[in-house]
Amino acid sequence: MREKKLNIKTAKKLIFICFSMFLFSFALVPLYNVICDVTGLNGNTSNLKEKVESYSENISNQKLNIQFISHHSNDKKLIFKPSEFEMTISPGKLYSTMYVATNKTDSPIVGQAVPSVSPNEASKYLKKIECFCFEQQTFKPGEVVKLPLYFAIDEKLPNRIKTVTLSYSFFEFINVSEKN
Repeated sequence: MREKKLNIKTAKKLIFICFSMFLFSFALVPLYNVICDVTGLNGNTSNLKEKVESYSENISNQKLNIQFISHHSNDKKLIFKPSEFEMTISPGKLYSTMYVATNKTDSPIVGQAVPSVSPNEASKYLKKIECFCFEQQTFKPGEVVKLPLYFAIDEKLPNRIKTVTLSYSFFEFINVSEKN
């Protein structure tokens, strides 16, 4: 009898552990995103939205190259690219550029761009004032959309960094009802 109670108690503990592990697996993605936002890990810059007023003074004499690249799936449904590959900028000054998205299909595409900065250390100095990556995007069939990006590089960027690469990967949200 005692052995049966022990087996039931052990089974309940195992079920609780399995259930907890299952829930924890779903919490990992948001937890990872929070850690990346707070630390700038993996070049994540989504928490770096800043006010425009903070970039009207303290402009550095240093020149810096900033490169823009994009990644999207190879299915050719959406063409997503920067309007310019590289800019020479002065840290502390506000700049703008655009990415252009073209929906090549006859159905809407919904997704979001995820930013990454290289070198990783530069991510804490990149300040995005306005970015299409802050929100989900919807592209109508055949639509060409210009997606603005307003940014500044903090003048405290170490002098050894001469080039910063800002990369966006576009991920399409898949509508489960269309798959069935």
